[in-house]
Amino acid sequence: MQKALLVKEIGKPLSLGTRPIPKPKARKVVVKVTAAQVLPHDTASRDKGLFISNHLPSVPAHNIAGIVQELGPDVTEYSIGQHIYGQGDPLAVTPDQCGLQEFAILPTNMSAPVPDNFSDDQMVTLPINATTIFCALFHQNWLGFPAPFSPESKTFDYGKQKLVIIGGNSNCGRFAIQFAKMVGIGTIIAIASLSGEQELKTMGASHVIDRYSQTIVKEVQEICGGEEEVTHVVDTVTYDFDLAMEMVATHCPSSIAVLHVADVTAQLEKRGKKWGRGSGVSGWKNNFDEETGKLYWESLGKWVQEGKILIPKFRVIEGLDEVLVNEALDSYIGHKPVVQAVIHPR
Repeated sequence: MQKALLVKEIGKPLSLGTRPIPKPKARKVVVKVTAAQVLPHDTASRDKGLFISNHLPSVPAHNIAGIVQELGPDVTEYSIGQHIYGQGDPLAVTPDQCGLQEFAILPTNMSAPVPDNFSDDQMVTLPINATTIFCALFHQNWLGFPAPFSPESKTFDYGKQKLVIIGGNSNCGRFAIQFAKMVGIGTIIAIASLSGEQELKTMGASHVIDRYSQTIVKEVQEICGGEEEVTHVVDTVTYDFDLAMEMVATHCPSSIAVLHVADVTAQLEKRGKKWGRGSGVSGWKNNFDEETGKLYWESLGKWVQEGKILIPKFRVIEGLDEVLVNEALDSYIGHKPVVQAVIHPR
């Protein structure tokens, strides 16, 4: 048995308990968890039952880093004792792929080795947020730019593309700026507080518009060259998506990617924007085909080493401390700026 922080009842605080140490199946490994990160969806799981209401007790945290302890059948990518990081599956019936416990499962197709000169703590801040934004920008279900390692990327003119990022100073917004800069998107407009303007421009934003401006839509359309030129928007923070829907083109195809479940396409049609489409990005699963997913996970660590993707700010909680981890989950309530917590279970 192992120690774990458990959601035993929806709407109640996490509590310390025990559960079995998992055994790996094909294409999976067991890691001794060295670091796990909690995110806003973990708060929604604890408080509202998101993903977990039908299979309690459950364990939060799907950003996981650790030391490989046991290999499942046919696993050749890793070796015992290797440090790896990746993301678990929040929809799994059992909480084996969760981080707030001493041992967890990581799938080989959703993980990668911790790169040289970086720590488990640093790399555990990446998986779900970075993967979600990568899908938002480069998967055909959402904005659909060619992925940076795809054959199409060799001839695609990224420089002519325009991307609007609502919530540019959020962790996901910053990933969007960095991925966009990495592939060479020419116009990267971040809507954010001007207190972070210089930092966002250093990351790659070509323009930063004050989130409190009363003329955001007009400013975006002017930068892009007209009302019909706003065609790619990712909204990393809002729940109503009104701003994104207002600014996109009416008579040209446009795409909006949001980070919550929503049928944006239907709402655009009601606004007379029948050429627009949009939906929530399911970054918690592997949306790409096997080869593209493999290339993404192989590349993420290299991009970090090359300085193309920066490690977000984080703080550390030592041990499976019920009080401190519940406080970390509480910090996401109200959508205030948060320095996200990395937990050391052991």
